[in-house]
Amino acid sequence: MAVSPSPILIQGESGTGKELVAQGIHNSSPRKNGPFIAVNFAALTESLLESELFGYEEGSFTGARRGGQAGLFEQAHKGTIFLDEVGDAPLPSQIKILRVLQEKQVRRIGSSKITPIDVRVIAATNHNLRDLIAKGLFRQDLYYRLNVLPIKLPPLRARKQDILLLGKAFYNNYFNNAPPLPAQDYFKFVAPYLLAYEWPGNIRELQNVLEYLINLCPDVPPKPDSLPEELRIGNNVAATNNTNHQDLRNQVIQEIKQANNLGVSIGRRSLSAALKLSENTVRSILSSLQTDRLIIVGRGRKGLQISKNHLEQS
Repeated sequence: MAVSPSPILIQGESGTGKELVAQGIHNSSPRKNGPFIAVNFAALTESLLESELFGYEEGSFTGARRGGQAGLFEQAHKGTIFLDEVGDAPLPSQIKILRVLQEKQVRRIGSSKITPIDVRVIAATNHNLRDLIAKGLFRQDLYYRLNVLPIKLPPLRARKQDILLLGKAFYNNYFNNAPPLPAQDYFKFVAPYLLAYEWPGNIRELQNVLEYLINLCPDVPPKPDSLPEELRIGNNVAATNNTNHQDLRNQVIQEIKQANNLGVSIGRRSLSAALKLSENTVRSILSSLQTDRLIIVGRGRKGLQISKNHLEQS
């Protein structure tokens, strides 16, 4: 997708990292040395939107700058324009955006001059655009023009295996990759809570929680009572039964190791039954073990396997 000039439409809940994906696509594209210009339709009023997008000439309206101003489409020439929350664009602006995409040229407000542009368009929304089309709030022709290369970002609760990976990345980045503790040690007490939480705010919420923890406990592993209230209350976490998370990890590893030695396939359900733990708790523990590269999750009859990393550490 990065090397293609075709428009991309990224759909996902708020906070799932749509702009990060768009920036990553731009940085991997032939346009990476060109500008990456982002515009958020939810943050601009209808009266300001067109002058921001298409620019204006001096004296074209009250308050116009002397000499006029290039619009965001012009500023993105030879680069990428990111149309964030495009589902919030007013209908009159949608018509003009469609025209720009079709004709690859813009005309500033108050000018008769046509300016050719060469831009890659990436749009994003947290709305269901088909529903908006049915309600007459979004143009069908613009939808098809944008939805050439669709990307759907699942919410964080649907990709639990990414929670600790992202958490460790945020932790390391906060300290410019020189943290006071190894990330694996930093999360050892709170990992099951992070994995069990539903993250309604997705990656943005996870990043905020990590920054909160780092400010409270910059150089010691945070305990569960350091977590924000919403992560502690109502979470079905086995660690709340006064059982240390590391003990549970060790029990799971021992069960997997025993099954491997016997040549017996073992999976989440059999672990749940053997250890009398909920499947959600076992899933959380397996996710943390997989993140630490201590187990291998095989498909089908292969089941769970102890990794070489763990065997070397034993």
